[in-house]
Amino acid sequence: MVNPKQPEVIKPSGTIKYYPDRCTGCGACELACVLAHEGTSNTALSRIHLIIDPFSGDHKIEICAQCYAPGCYYACPVNAVKIDQSTGARYIDESKCVGCGSCVTACPLMPEKLIIRYKIVNGKKIFFKCDLCKDRLEGPACVEVCPASALEYVKAGEKA
Repeated sequence: MVNPKQPEVIKPSGTIKYYPDRCTGCGACELACVLAHEGTSNTALSRIHLIIDPFSGDHKIEICAQCYAPGCYYACPVNAVKIDQSTGARYIDESKCVGCGSCVTACPLMPEKLIIRYKIVNGKKIFFKCDLCKDRLEGPACVEVCPASALEYVKAGEKA
């Protein structure tokens, strides 16, 4: 398939900033995310991933950086990767995803970080990633529930 998209000026996106010194590793961010998106407590389907080193106890997160020039957006041959007109969030329209994995291959953070994952729906592989909870008036669920304020939503135009 030939992707009809050409490089273009696209709407900037916000991002989620992480403060590791504040994080307690509680996992509330993962649970809030998966509940908001999937309506389940299966954190394997979360769009934010808390990584805890069992030896040192250190924490870090893996989440989409909402790239300025998103490789996933340009690589998708069926235009399933979209840019939300109101928030600028880069997201995968799961109803259009054909499971080819072009977005995964194009992501500059993969495979070192698990930014784009997939689930099996009716026997078909469907990819998903953080969409900054673009449809939630309250903003990203992970940011809202973090008891330690370790996550902050930085709006488009405010990110460094």
